[in-house]
This record gives sequence, C-alpha cells and structure tokens, in this order.
Amino acid sequence: MLISPSLPLLLALALAPVLPLPFQGLQATDRQADPVAVCVVAPRVEAVQQGDAIGVVPTPRPVLLVVEPLLEIRIERAGRLVWRRVANSGQVITGPMAWPGLPLAPGEVVLLRLRPQQAGPGSFAHVQLIGGSAARMVQTARLMAGLAQKPAAWLQAVDAALDQGDVPLAWTLLFAPNAPLSPELQGLRNQVLNQGCGQ
Repeated sequence: MLISPSLPLLLALALAPVLPLPFQGLQATDRQADPVAVCVVAPRVEAVQQGDAIGVVPTPRPVLLVVEPLLEIRIERAGRLVWRRVANSGQVITGPMAWPGLPLAPGEVVLLRLRPQQAGPGSFAHVQLIGGSAARMVQTARLMAGLAQKPAAWLQAVDAALDQGDVPLAWTLLFAPNAPLSPELQGLRNQVLNQGCGQ
C-alpha cells in the first residue's frame, strides 16, 4: 500500500484544529459589512485576532482552494488591488485555482479578499498570505523537482511533512498542479476537501 499506516491519523491531527474562519468584511469605504465565513483549504491558514486569517506559504505560487463557492476574489499588494476575478452572472468560482499574476516574493504579504456566494457586495473574508523565506521556497522547489512524477514519492513526502507538523508544506505538495496523476493522491485530496474545516 502506498499510503503509510500513519497517514490517516496524521491527516486527522492536521485537520482537527482547522475551523471555519468567521471574517468581518470591510467595504472599500471601511464601513462595516456583514460578517462572512469561508473555509480555506489551501494554502493552509490559521485564524488570528480581528477575525482574519493568516498563512505562511512555502511556494511563490500557492494553489487557492476554498470550500465555499465564491462570487469574487481580490488580491491586494501593498494596499493596491492588483488582480480581481468576479463570477459571471448566475455562476460561481469553484475548485482549485492556480496563483494569478506575479509570484509571491519571500516575506511578501499579500491580502486575499474572498466573497462567498451568499455574501453581500461589500462583505469579504480577509486572508493574509506571507511568502516563506527564500531558503524555504528553494527547499520546497527542490523537493518537488526531486519527486518527479512518482506518486509513491509524493505520498511519502506528504506523510513526512505531516509527521513533522508542517501542514503548509503537506498541503502545498498535495495540491501542487505539477503533482502526478494518481488515484491515491486524488483520494487524499478528496479526503482533505471533504473534511473541509471540520464542519
């Protein structure tokens, strides 16, 4: 069997503390808007004070995966809107999304604003992503390159990251667009997505 016996337990431990993140959205005018909640699966983020979430990502191009269907995604850098996607009328944004635009620089802070399907026009969940150190990003890139297209190696790397408590790396590997096609990897992705934020 490709998945080590410890992986389901490690997955359970990695998923257990993840809760839906209630966010108090702010409109462009900084007036209070209705609070909204989203479950960000990838990249891995944690709730912080003021109802926001934050995550340090070990790759310059993280995959974005949110459980809830979204109506709008905004990316802000240094307080400026640099990318925006709005769902077409009658449609929603779902599934994993490749990182758009310029990659994250080491230490860079980027603000994601996510508006889920039932939220009003000014209500967004706020997620701060911080680029990992340059050494961390290089290490992650080398690891992924060394795994090549070997599903067993990817599974072992996810297992090792979880064993070390490095959930951000585990999810980066698991949802990487260059990961090989594999029923085992897809089953693991489905398990993580179905678990969501523990609801």
